[in-house]
Amino acid sequence: MTYPFVSAGRLSLLLPAALFMLIFLSSAQESGCKRKSGGVTAAKPASSVRSPEYLQKQMRRRDMGDVRNMTARADIFAEGNGDNITANAQIIWVRDSVLFVNIKKFGLEAIRAMIRPDSAFILNRLDKTYIAEDLESLQRRFSLPEGFPLLQEVLLASAYFLPDLKLKSDIREDLHRLSGANGQYSSEYRIEEGSYFLRYETFIRQKDASLISLSFDSYKKTEEAGAFPYLRRIEAFSPETGAMRLQIKFDNVAFNVQPKFRFEIPDHYKRVEND
Repeated sequence: MTYPFVSAGRLSLLLPAALFMLIFLSSAQESGCKRKSGGVTAAKPASSVRSPEYLQKQMRRRDMGDVRNMTARADIFAEGNGDNITANAQIIWVRDSVLFVNIKKFGLEAIRAMIRPDSAFILNRLDKTYIAEDLESLQRRFSLPEGFPLLQEVLLASAYFLPDLKLKSDIREDLHRLSGANGQYSSEYRIEEGSYFLRYETFIRQKDASLISLSFDSYKKTEEAGAFPYLRRIEAFSPETGAMRLQIKFDNVAFNVQPKFRFEIPDHYKRVEND
C-alpha cells in the first residue's frame, strides 16, 4: 500500500516540522486546558513610546515559572521547497528537559521526535530510519541564536533576549517595538499596549541574513498558565534549509499534568545523516 504524502519532498518537510513544533494556529477548541470564559480584551493602539527597560519589566510580569509541563494535540501545516503537507501531532514538553513530538498522517505515525537540551532524535517510521544529532548542529542548520532555552521560551510565548543586546524602542503598526543587535544577530519584538503581550519576535543572523520570524496571537485566559496564545505562525529562511512556513492548530492542551511518552530506537532501524 502506498501513501501519497510519503514522497521524498513531503516527508522531508516533516523533519524540520517536528523540530519547529512551537508555533500554533487559530483558537484552541474546548480541551483539557481549563479556560475562564471569554478571551483577553483587545489591545489598545500604542500611542506613547516606552523605554526599553519599562517594556521588558512589563513583559516579565507575565510569569510562566509555575508552568512545568504541557501536552497538546494539534493539526499542523508545513510548506517549503515547493511542497506542502498537513498532518496531526501530539506534543509533550517538560521544562528544562524534553520536547517530544509525534506526527501522524491518515492515522499512520510518520515521525517521532525527541529534543533534549543537548541532543535531538528523529525516527522515520515509514522507512525505518533515524537521525541522532547534537542540538548545536540543528541550531546551526536552522540559524537559531540559542538552542533549548529559546525553544522553551517560544513555546511559552516569552521573549528571548539575546546576550549583550542593545535595545531601542519606538512604535510600529500600533504596537510597541523593541529592536537591537549584538554583533551576530539582530532581533525585533512587537508588544501590545496595556497587556504587554508579545505579538511578534524576529531573529536575523547578520552574516548571511538567515531569518526566523514568529507571531503570537489569540491570547486566552487559562487557570494554569494565565494568558496563553493559541495562534502562532513561523517563517524561517537559511541558505541551508531554504524558506519554510509552519502553522499548527491545537485540539487539546493541558498544563502541569503528568505527561507520559515513550521514545525508543528499534534495533533494526538504520541511522542516516540529516541532509
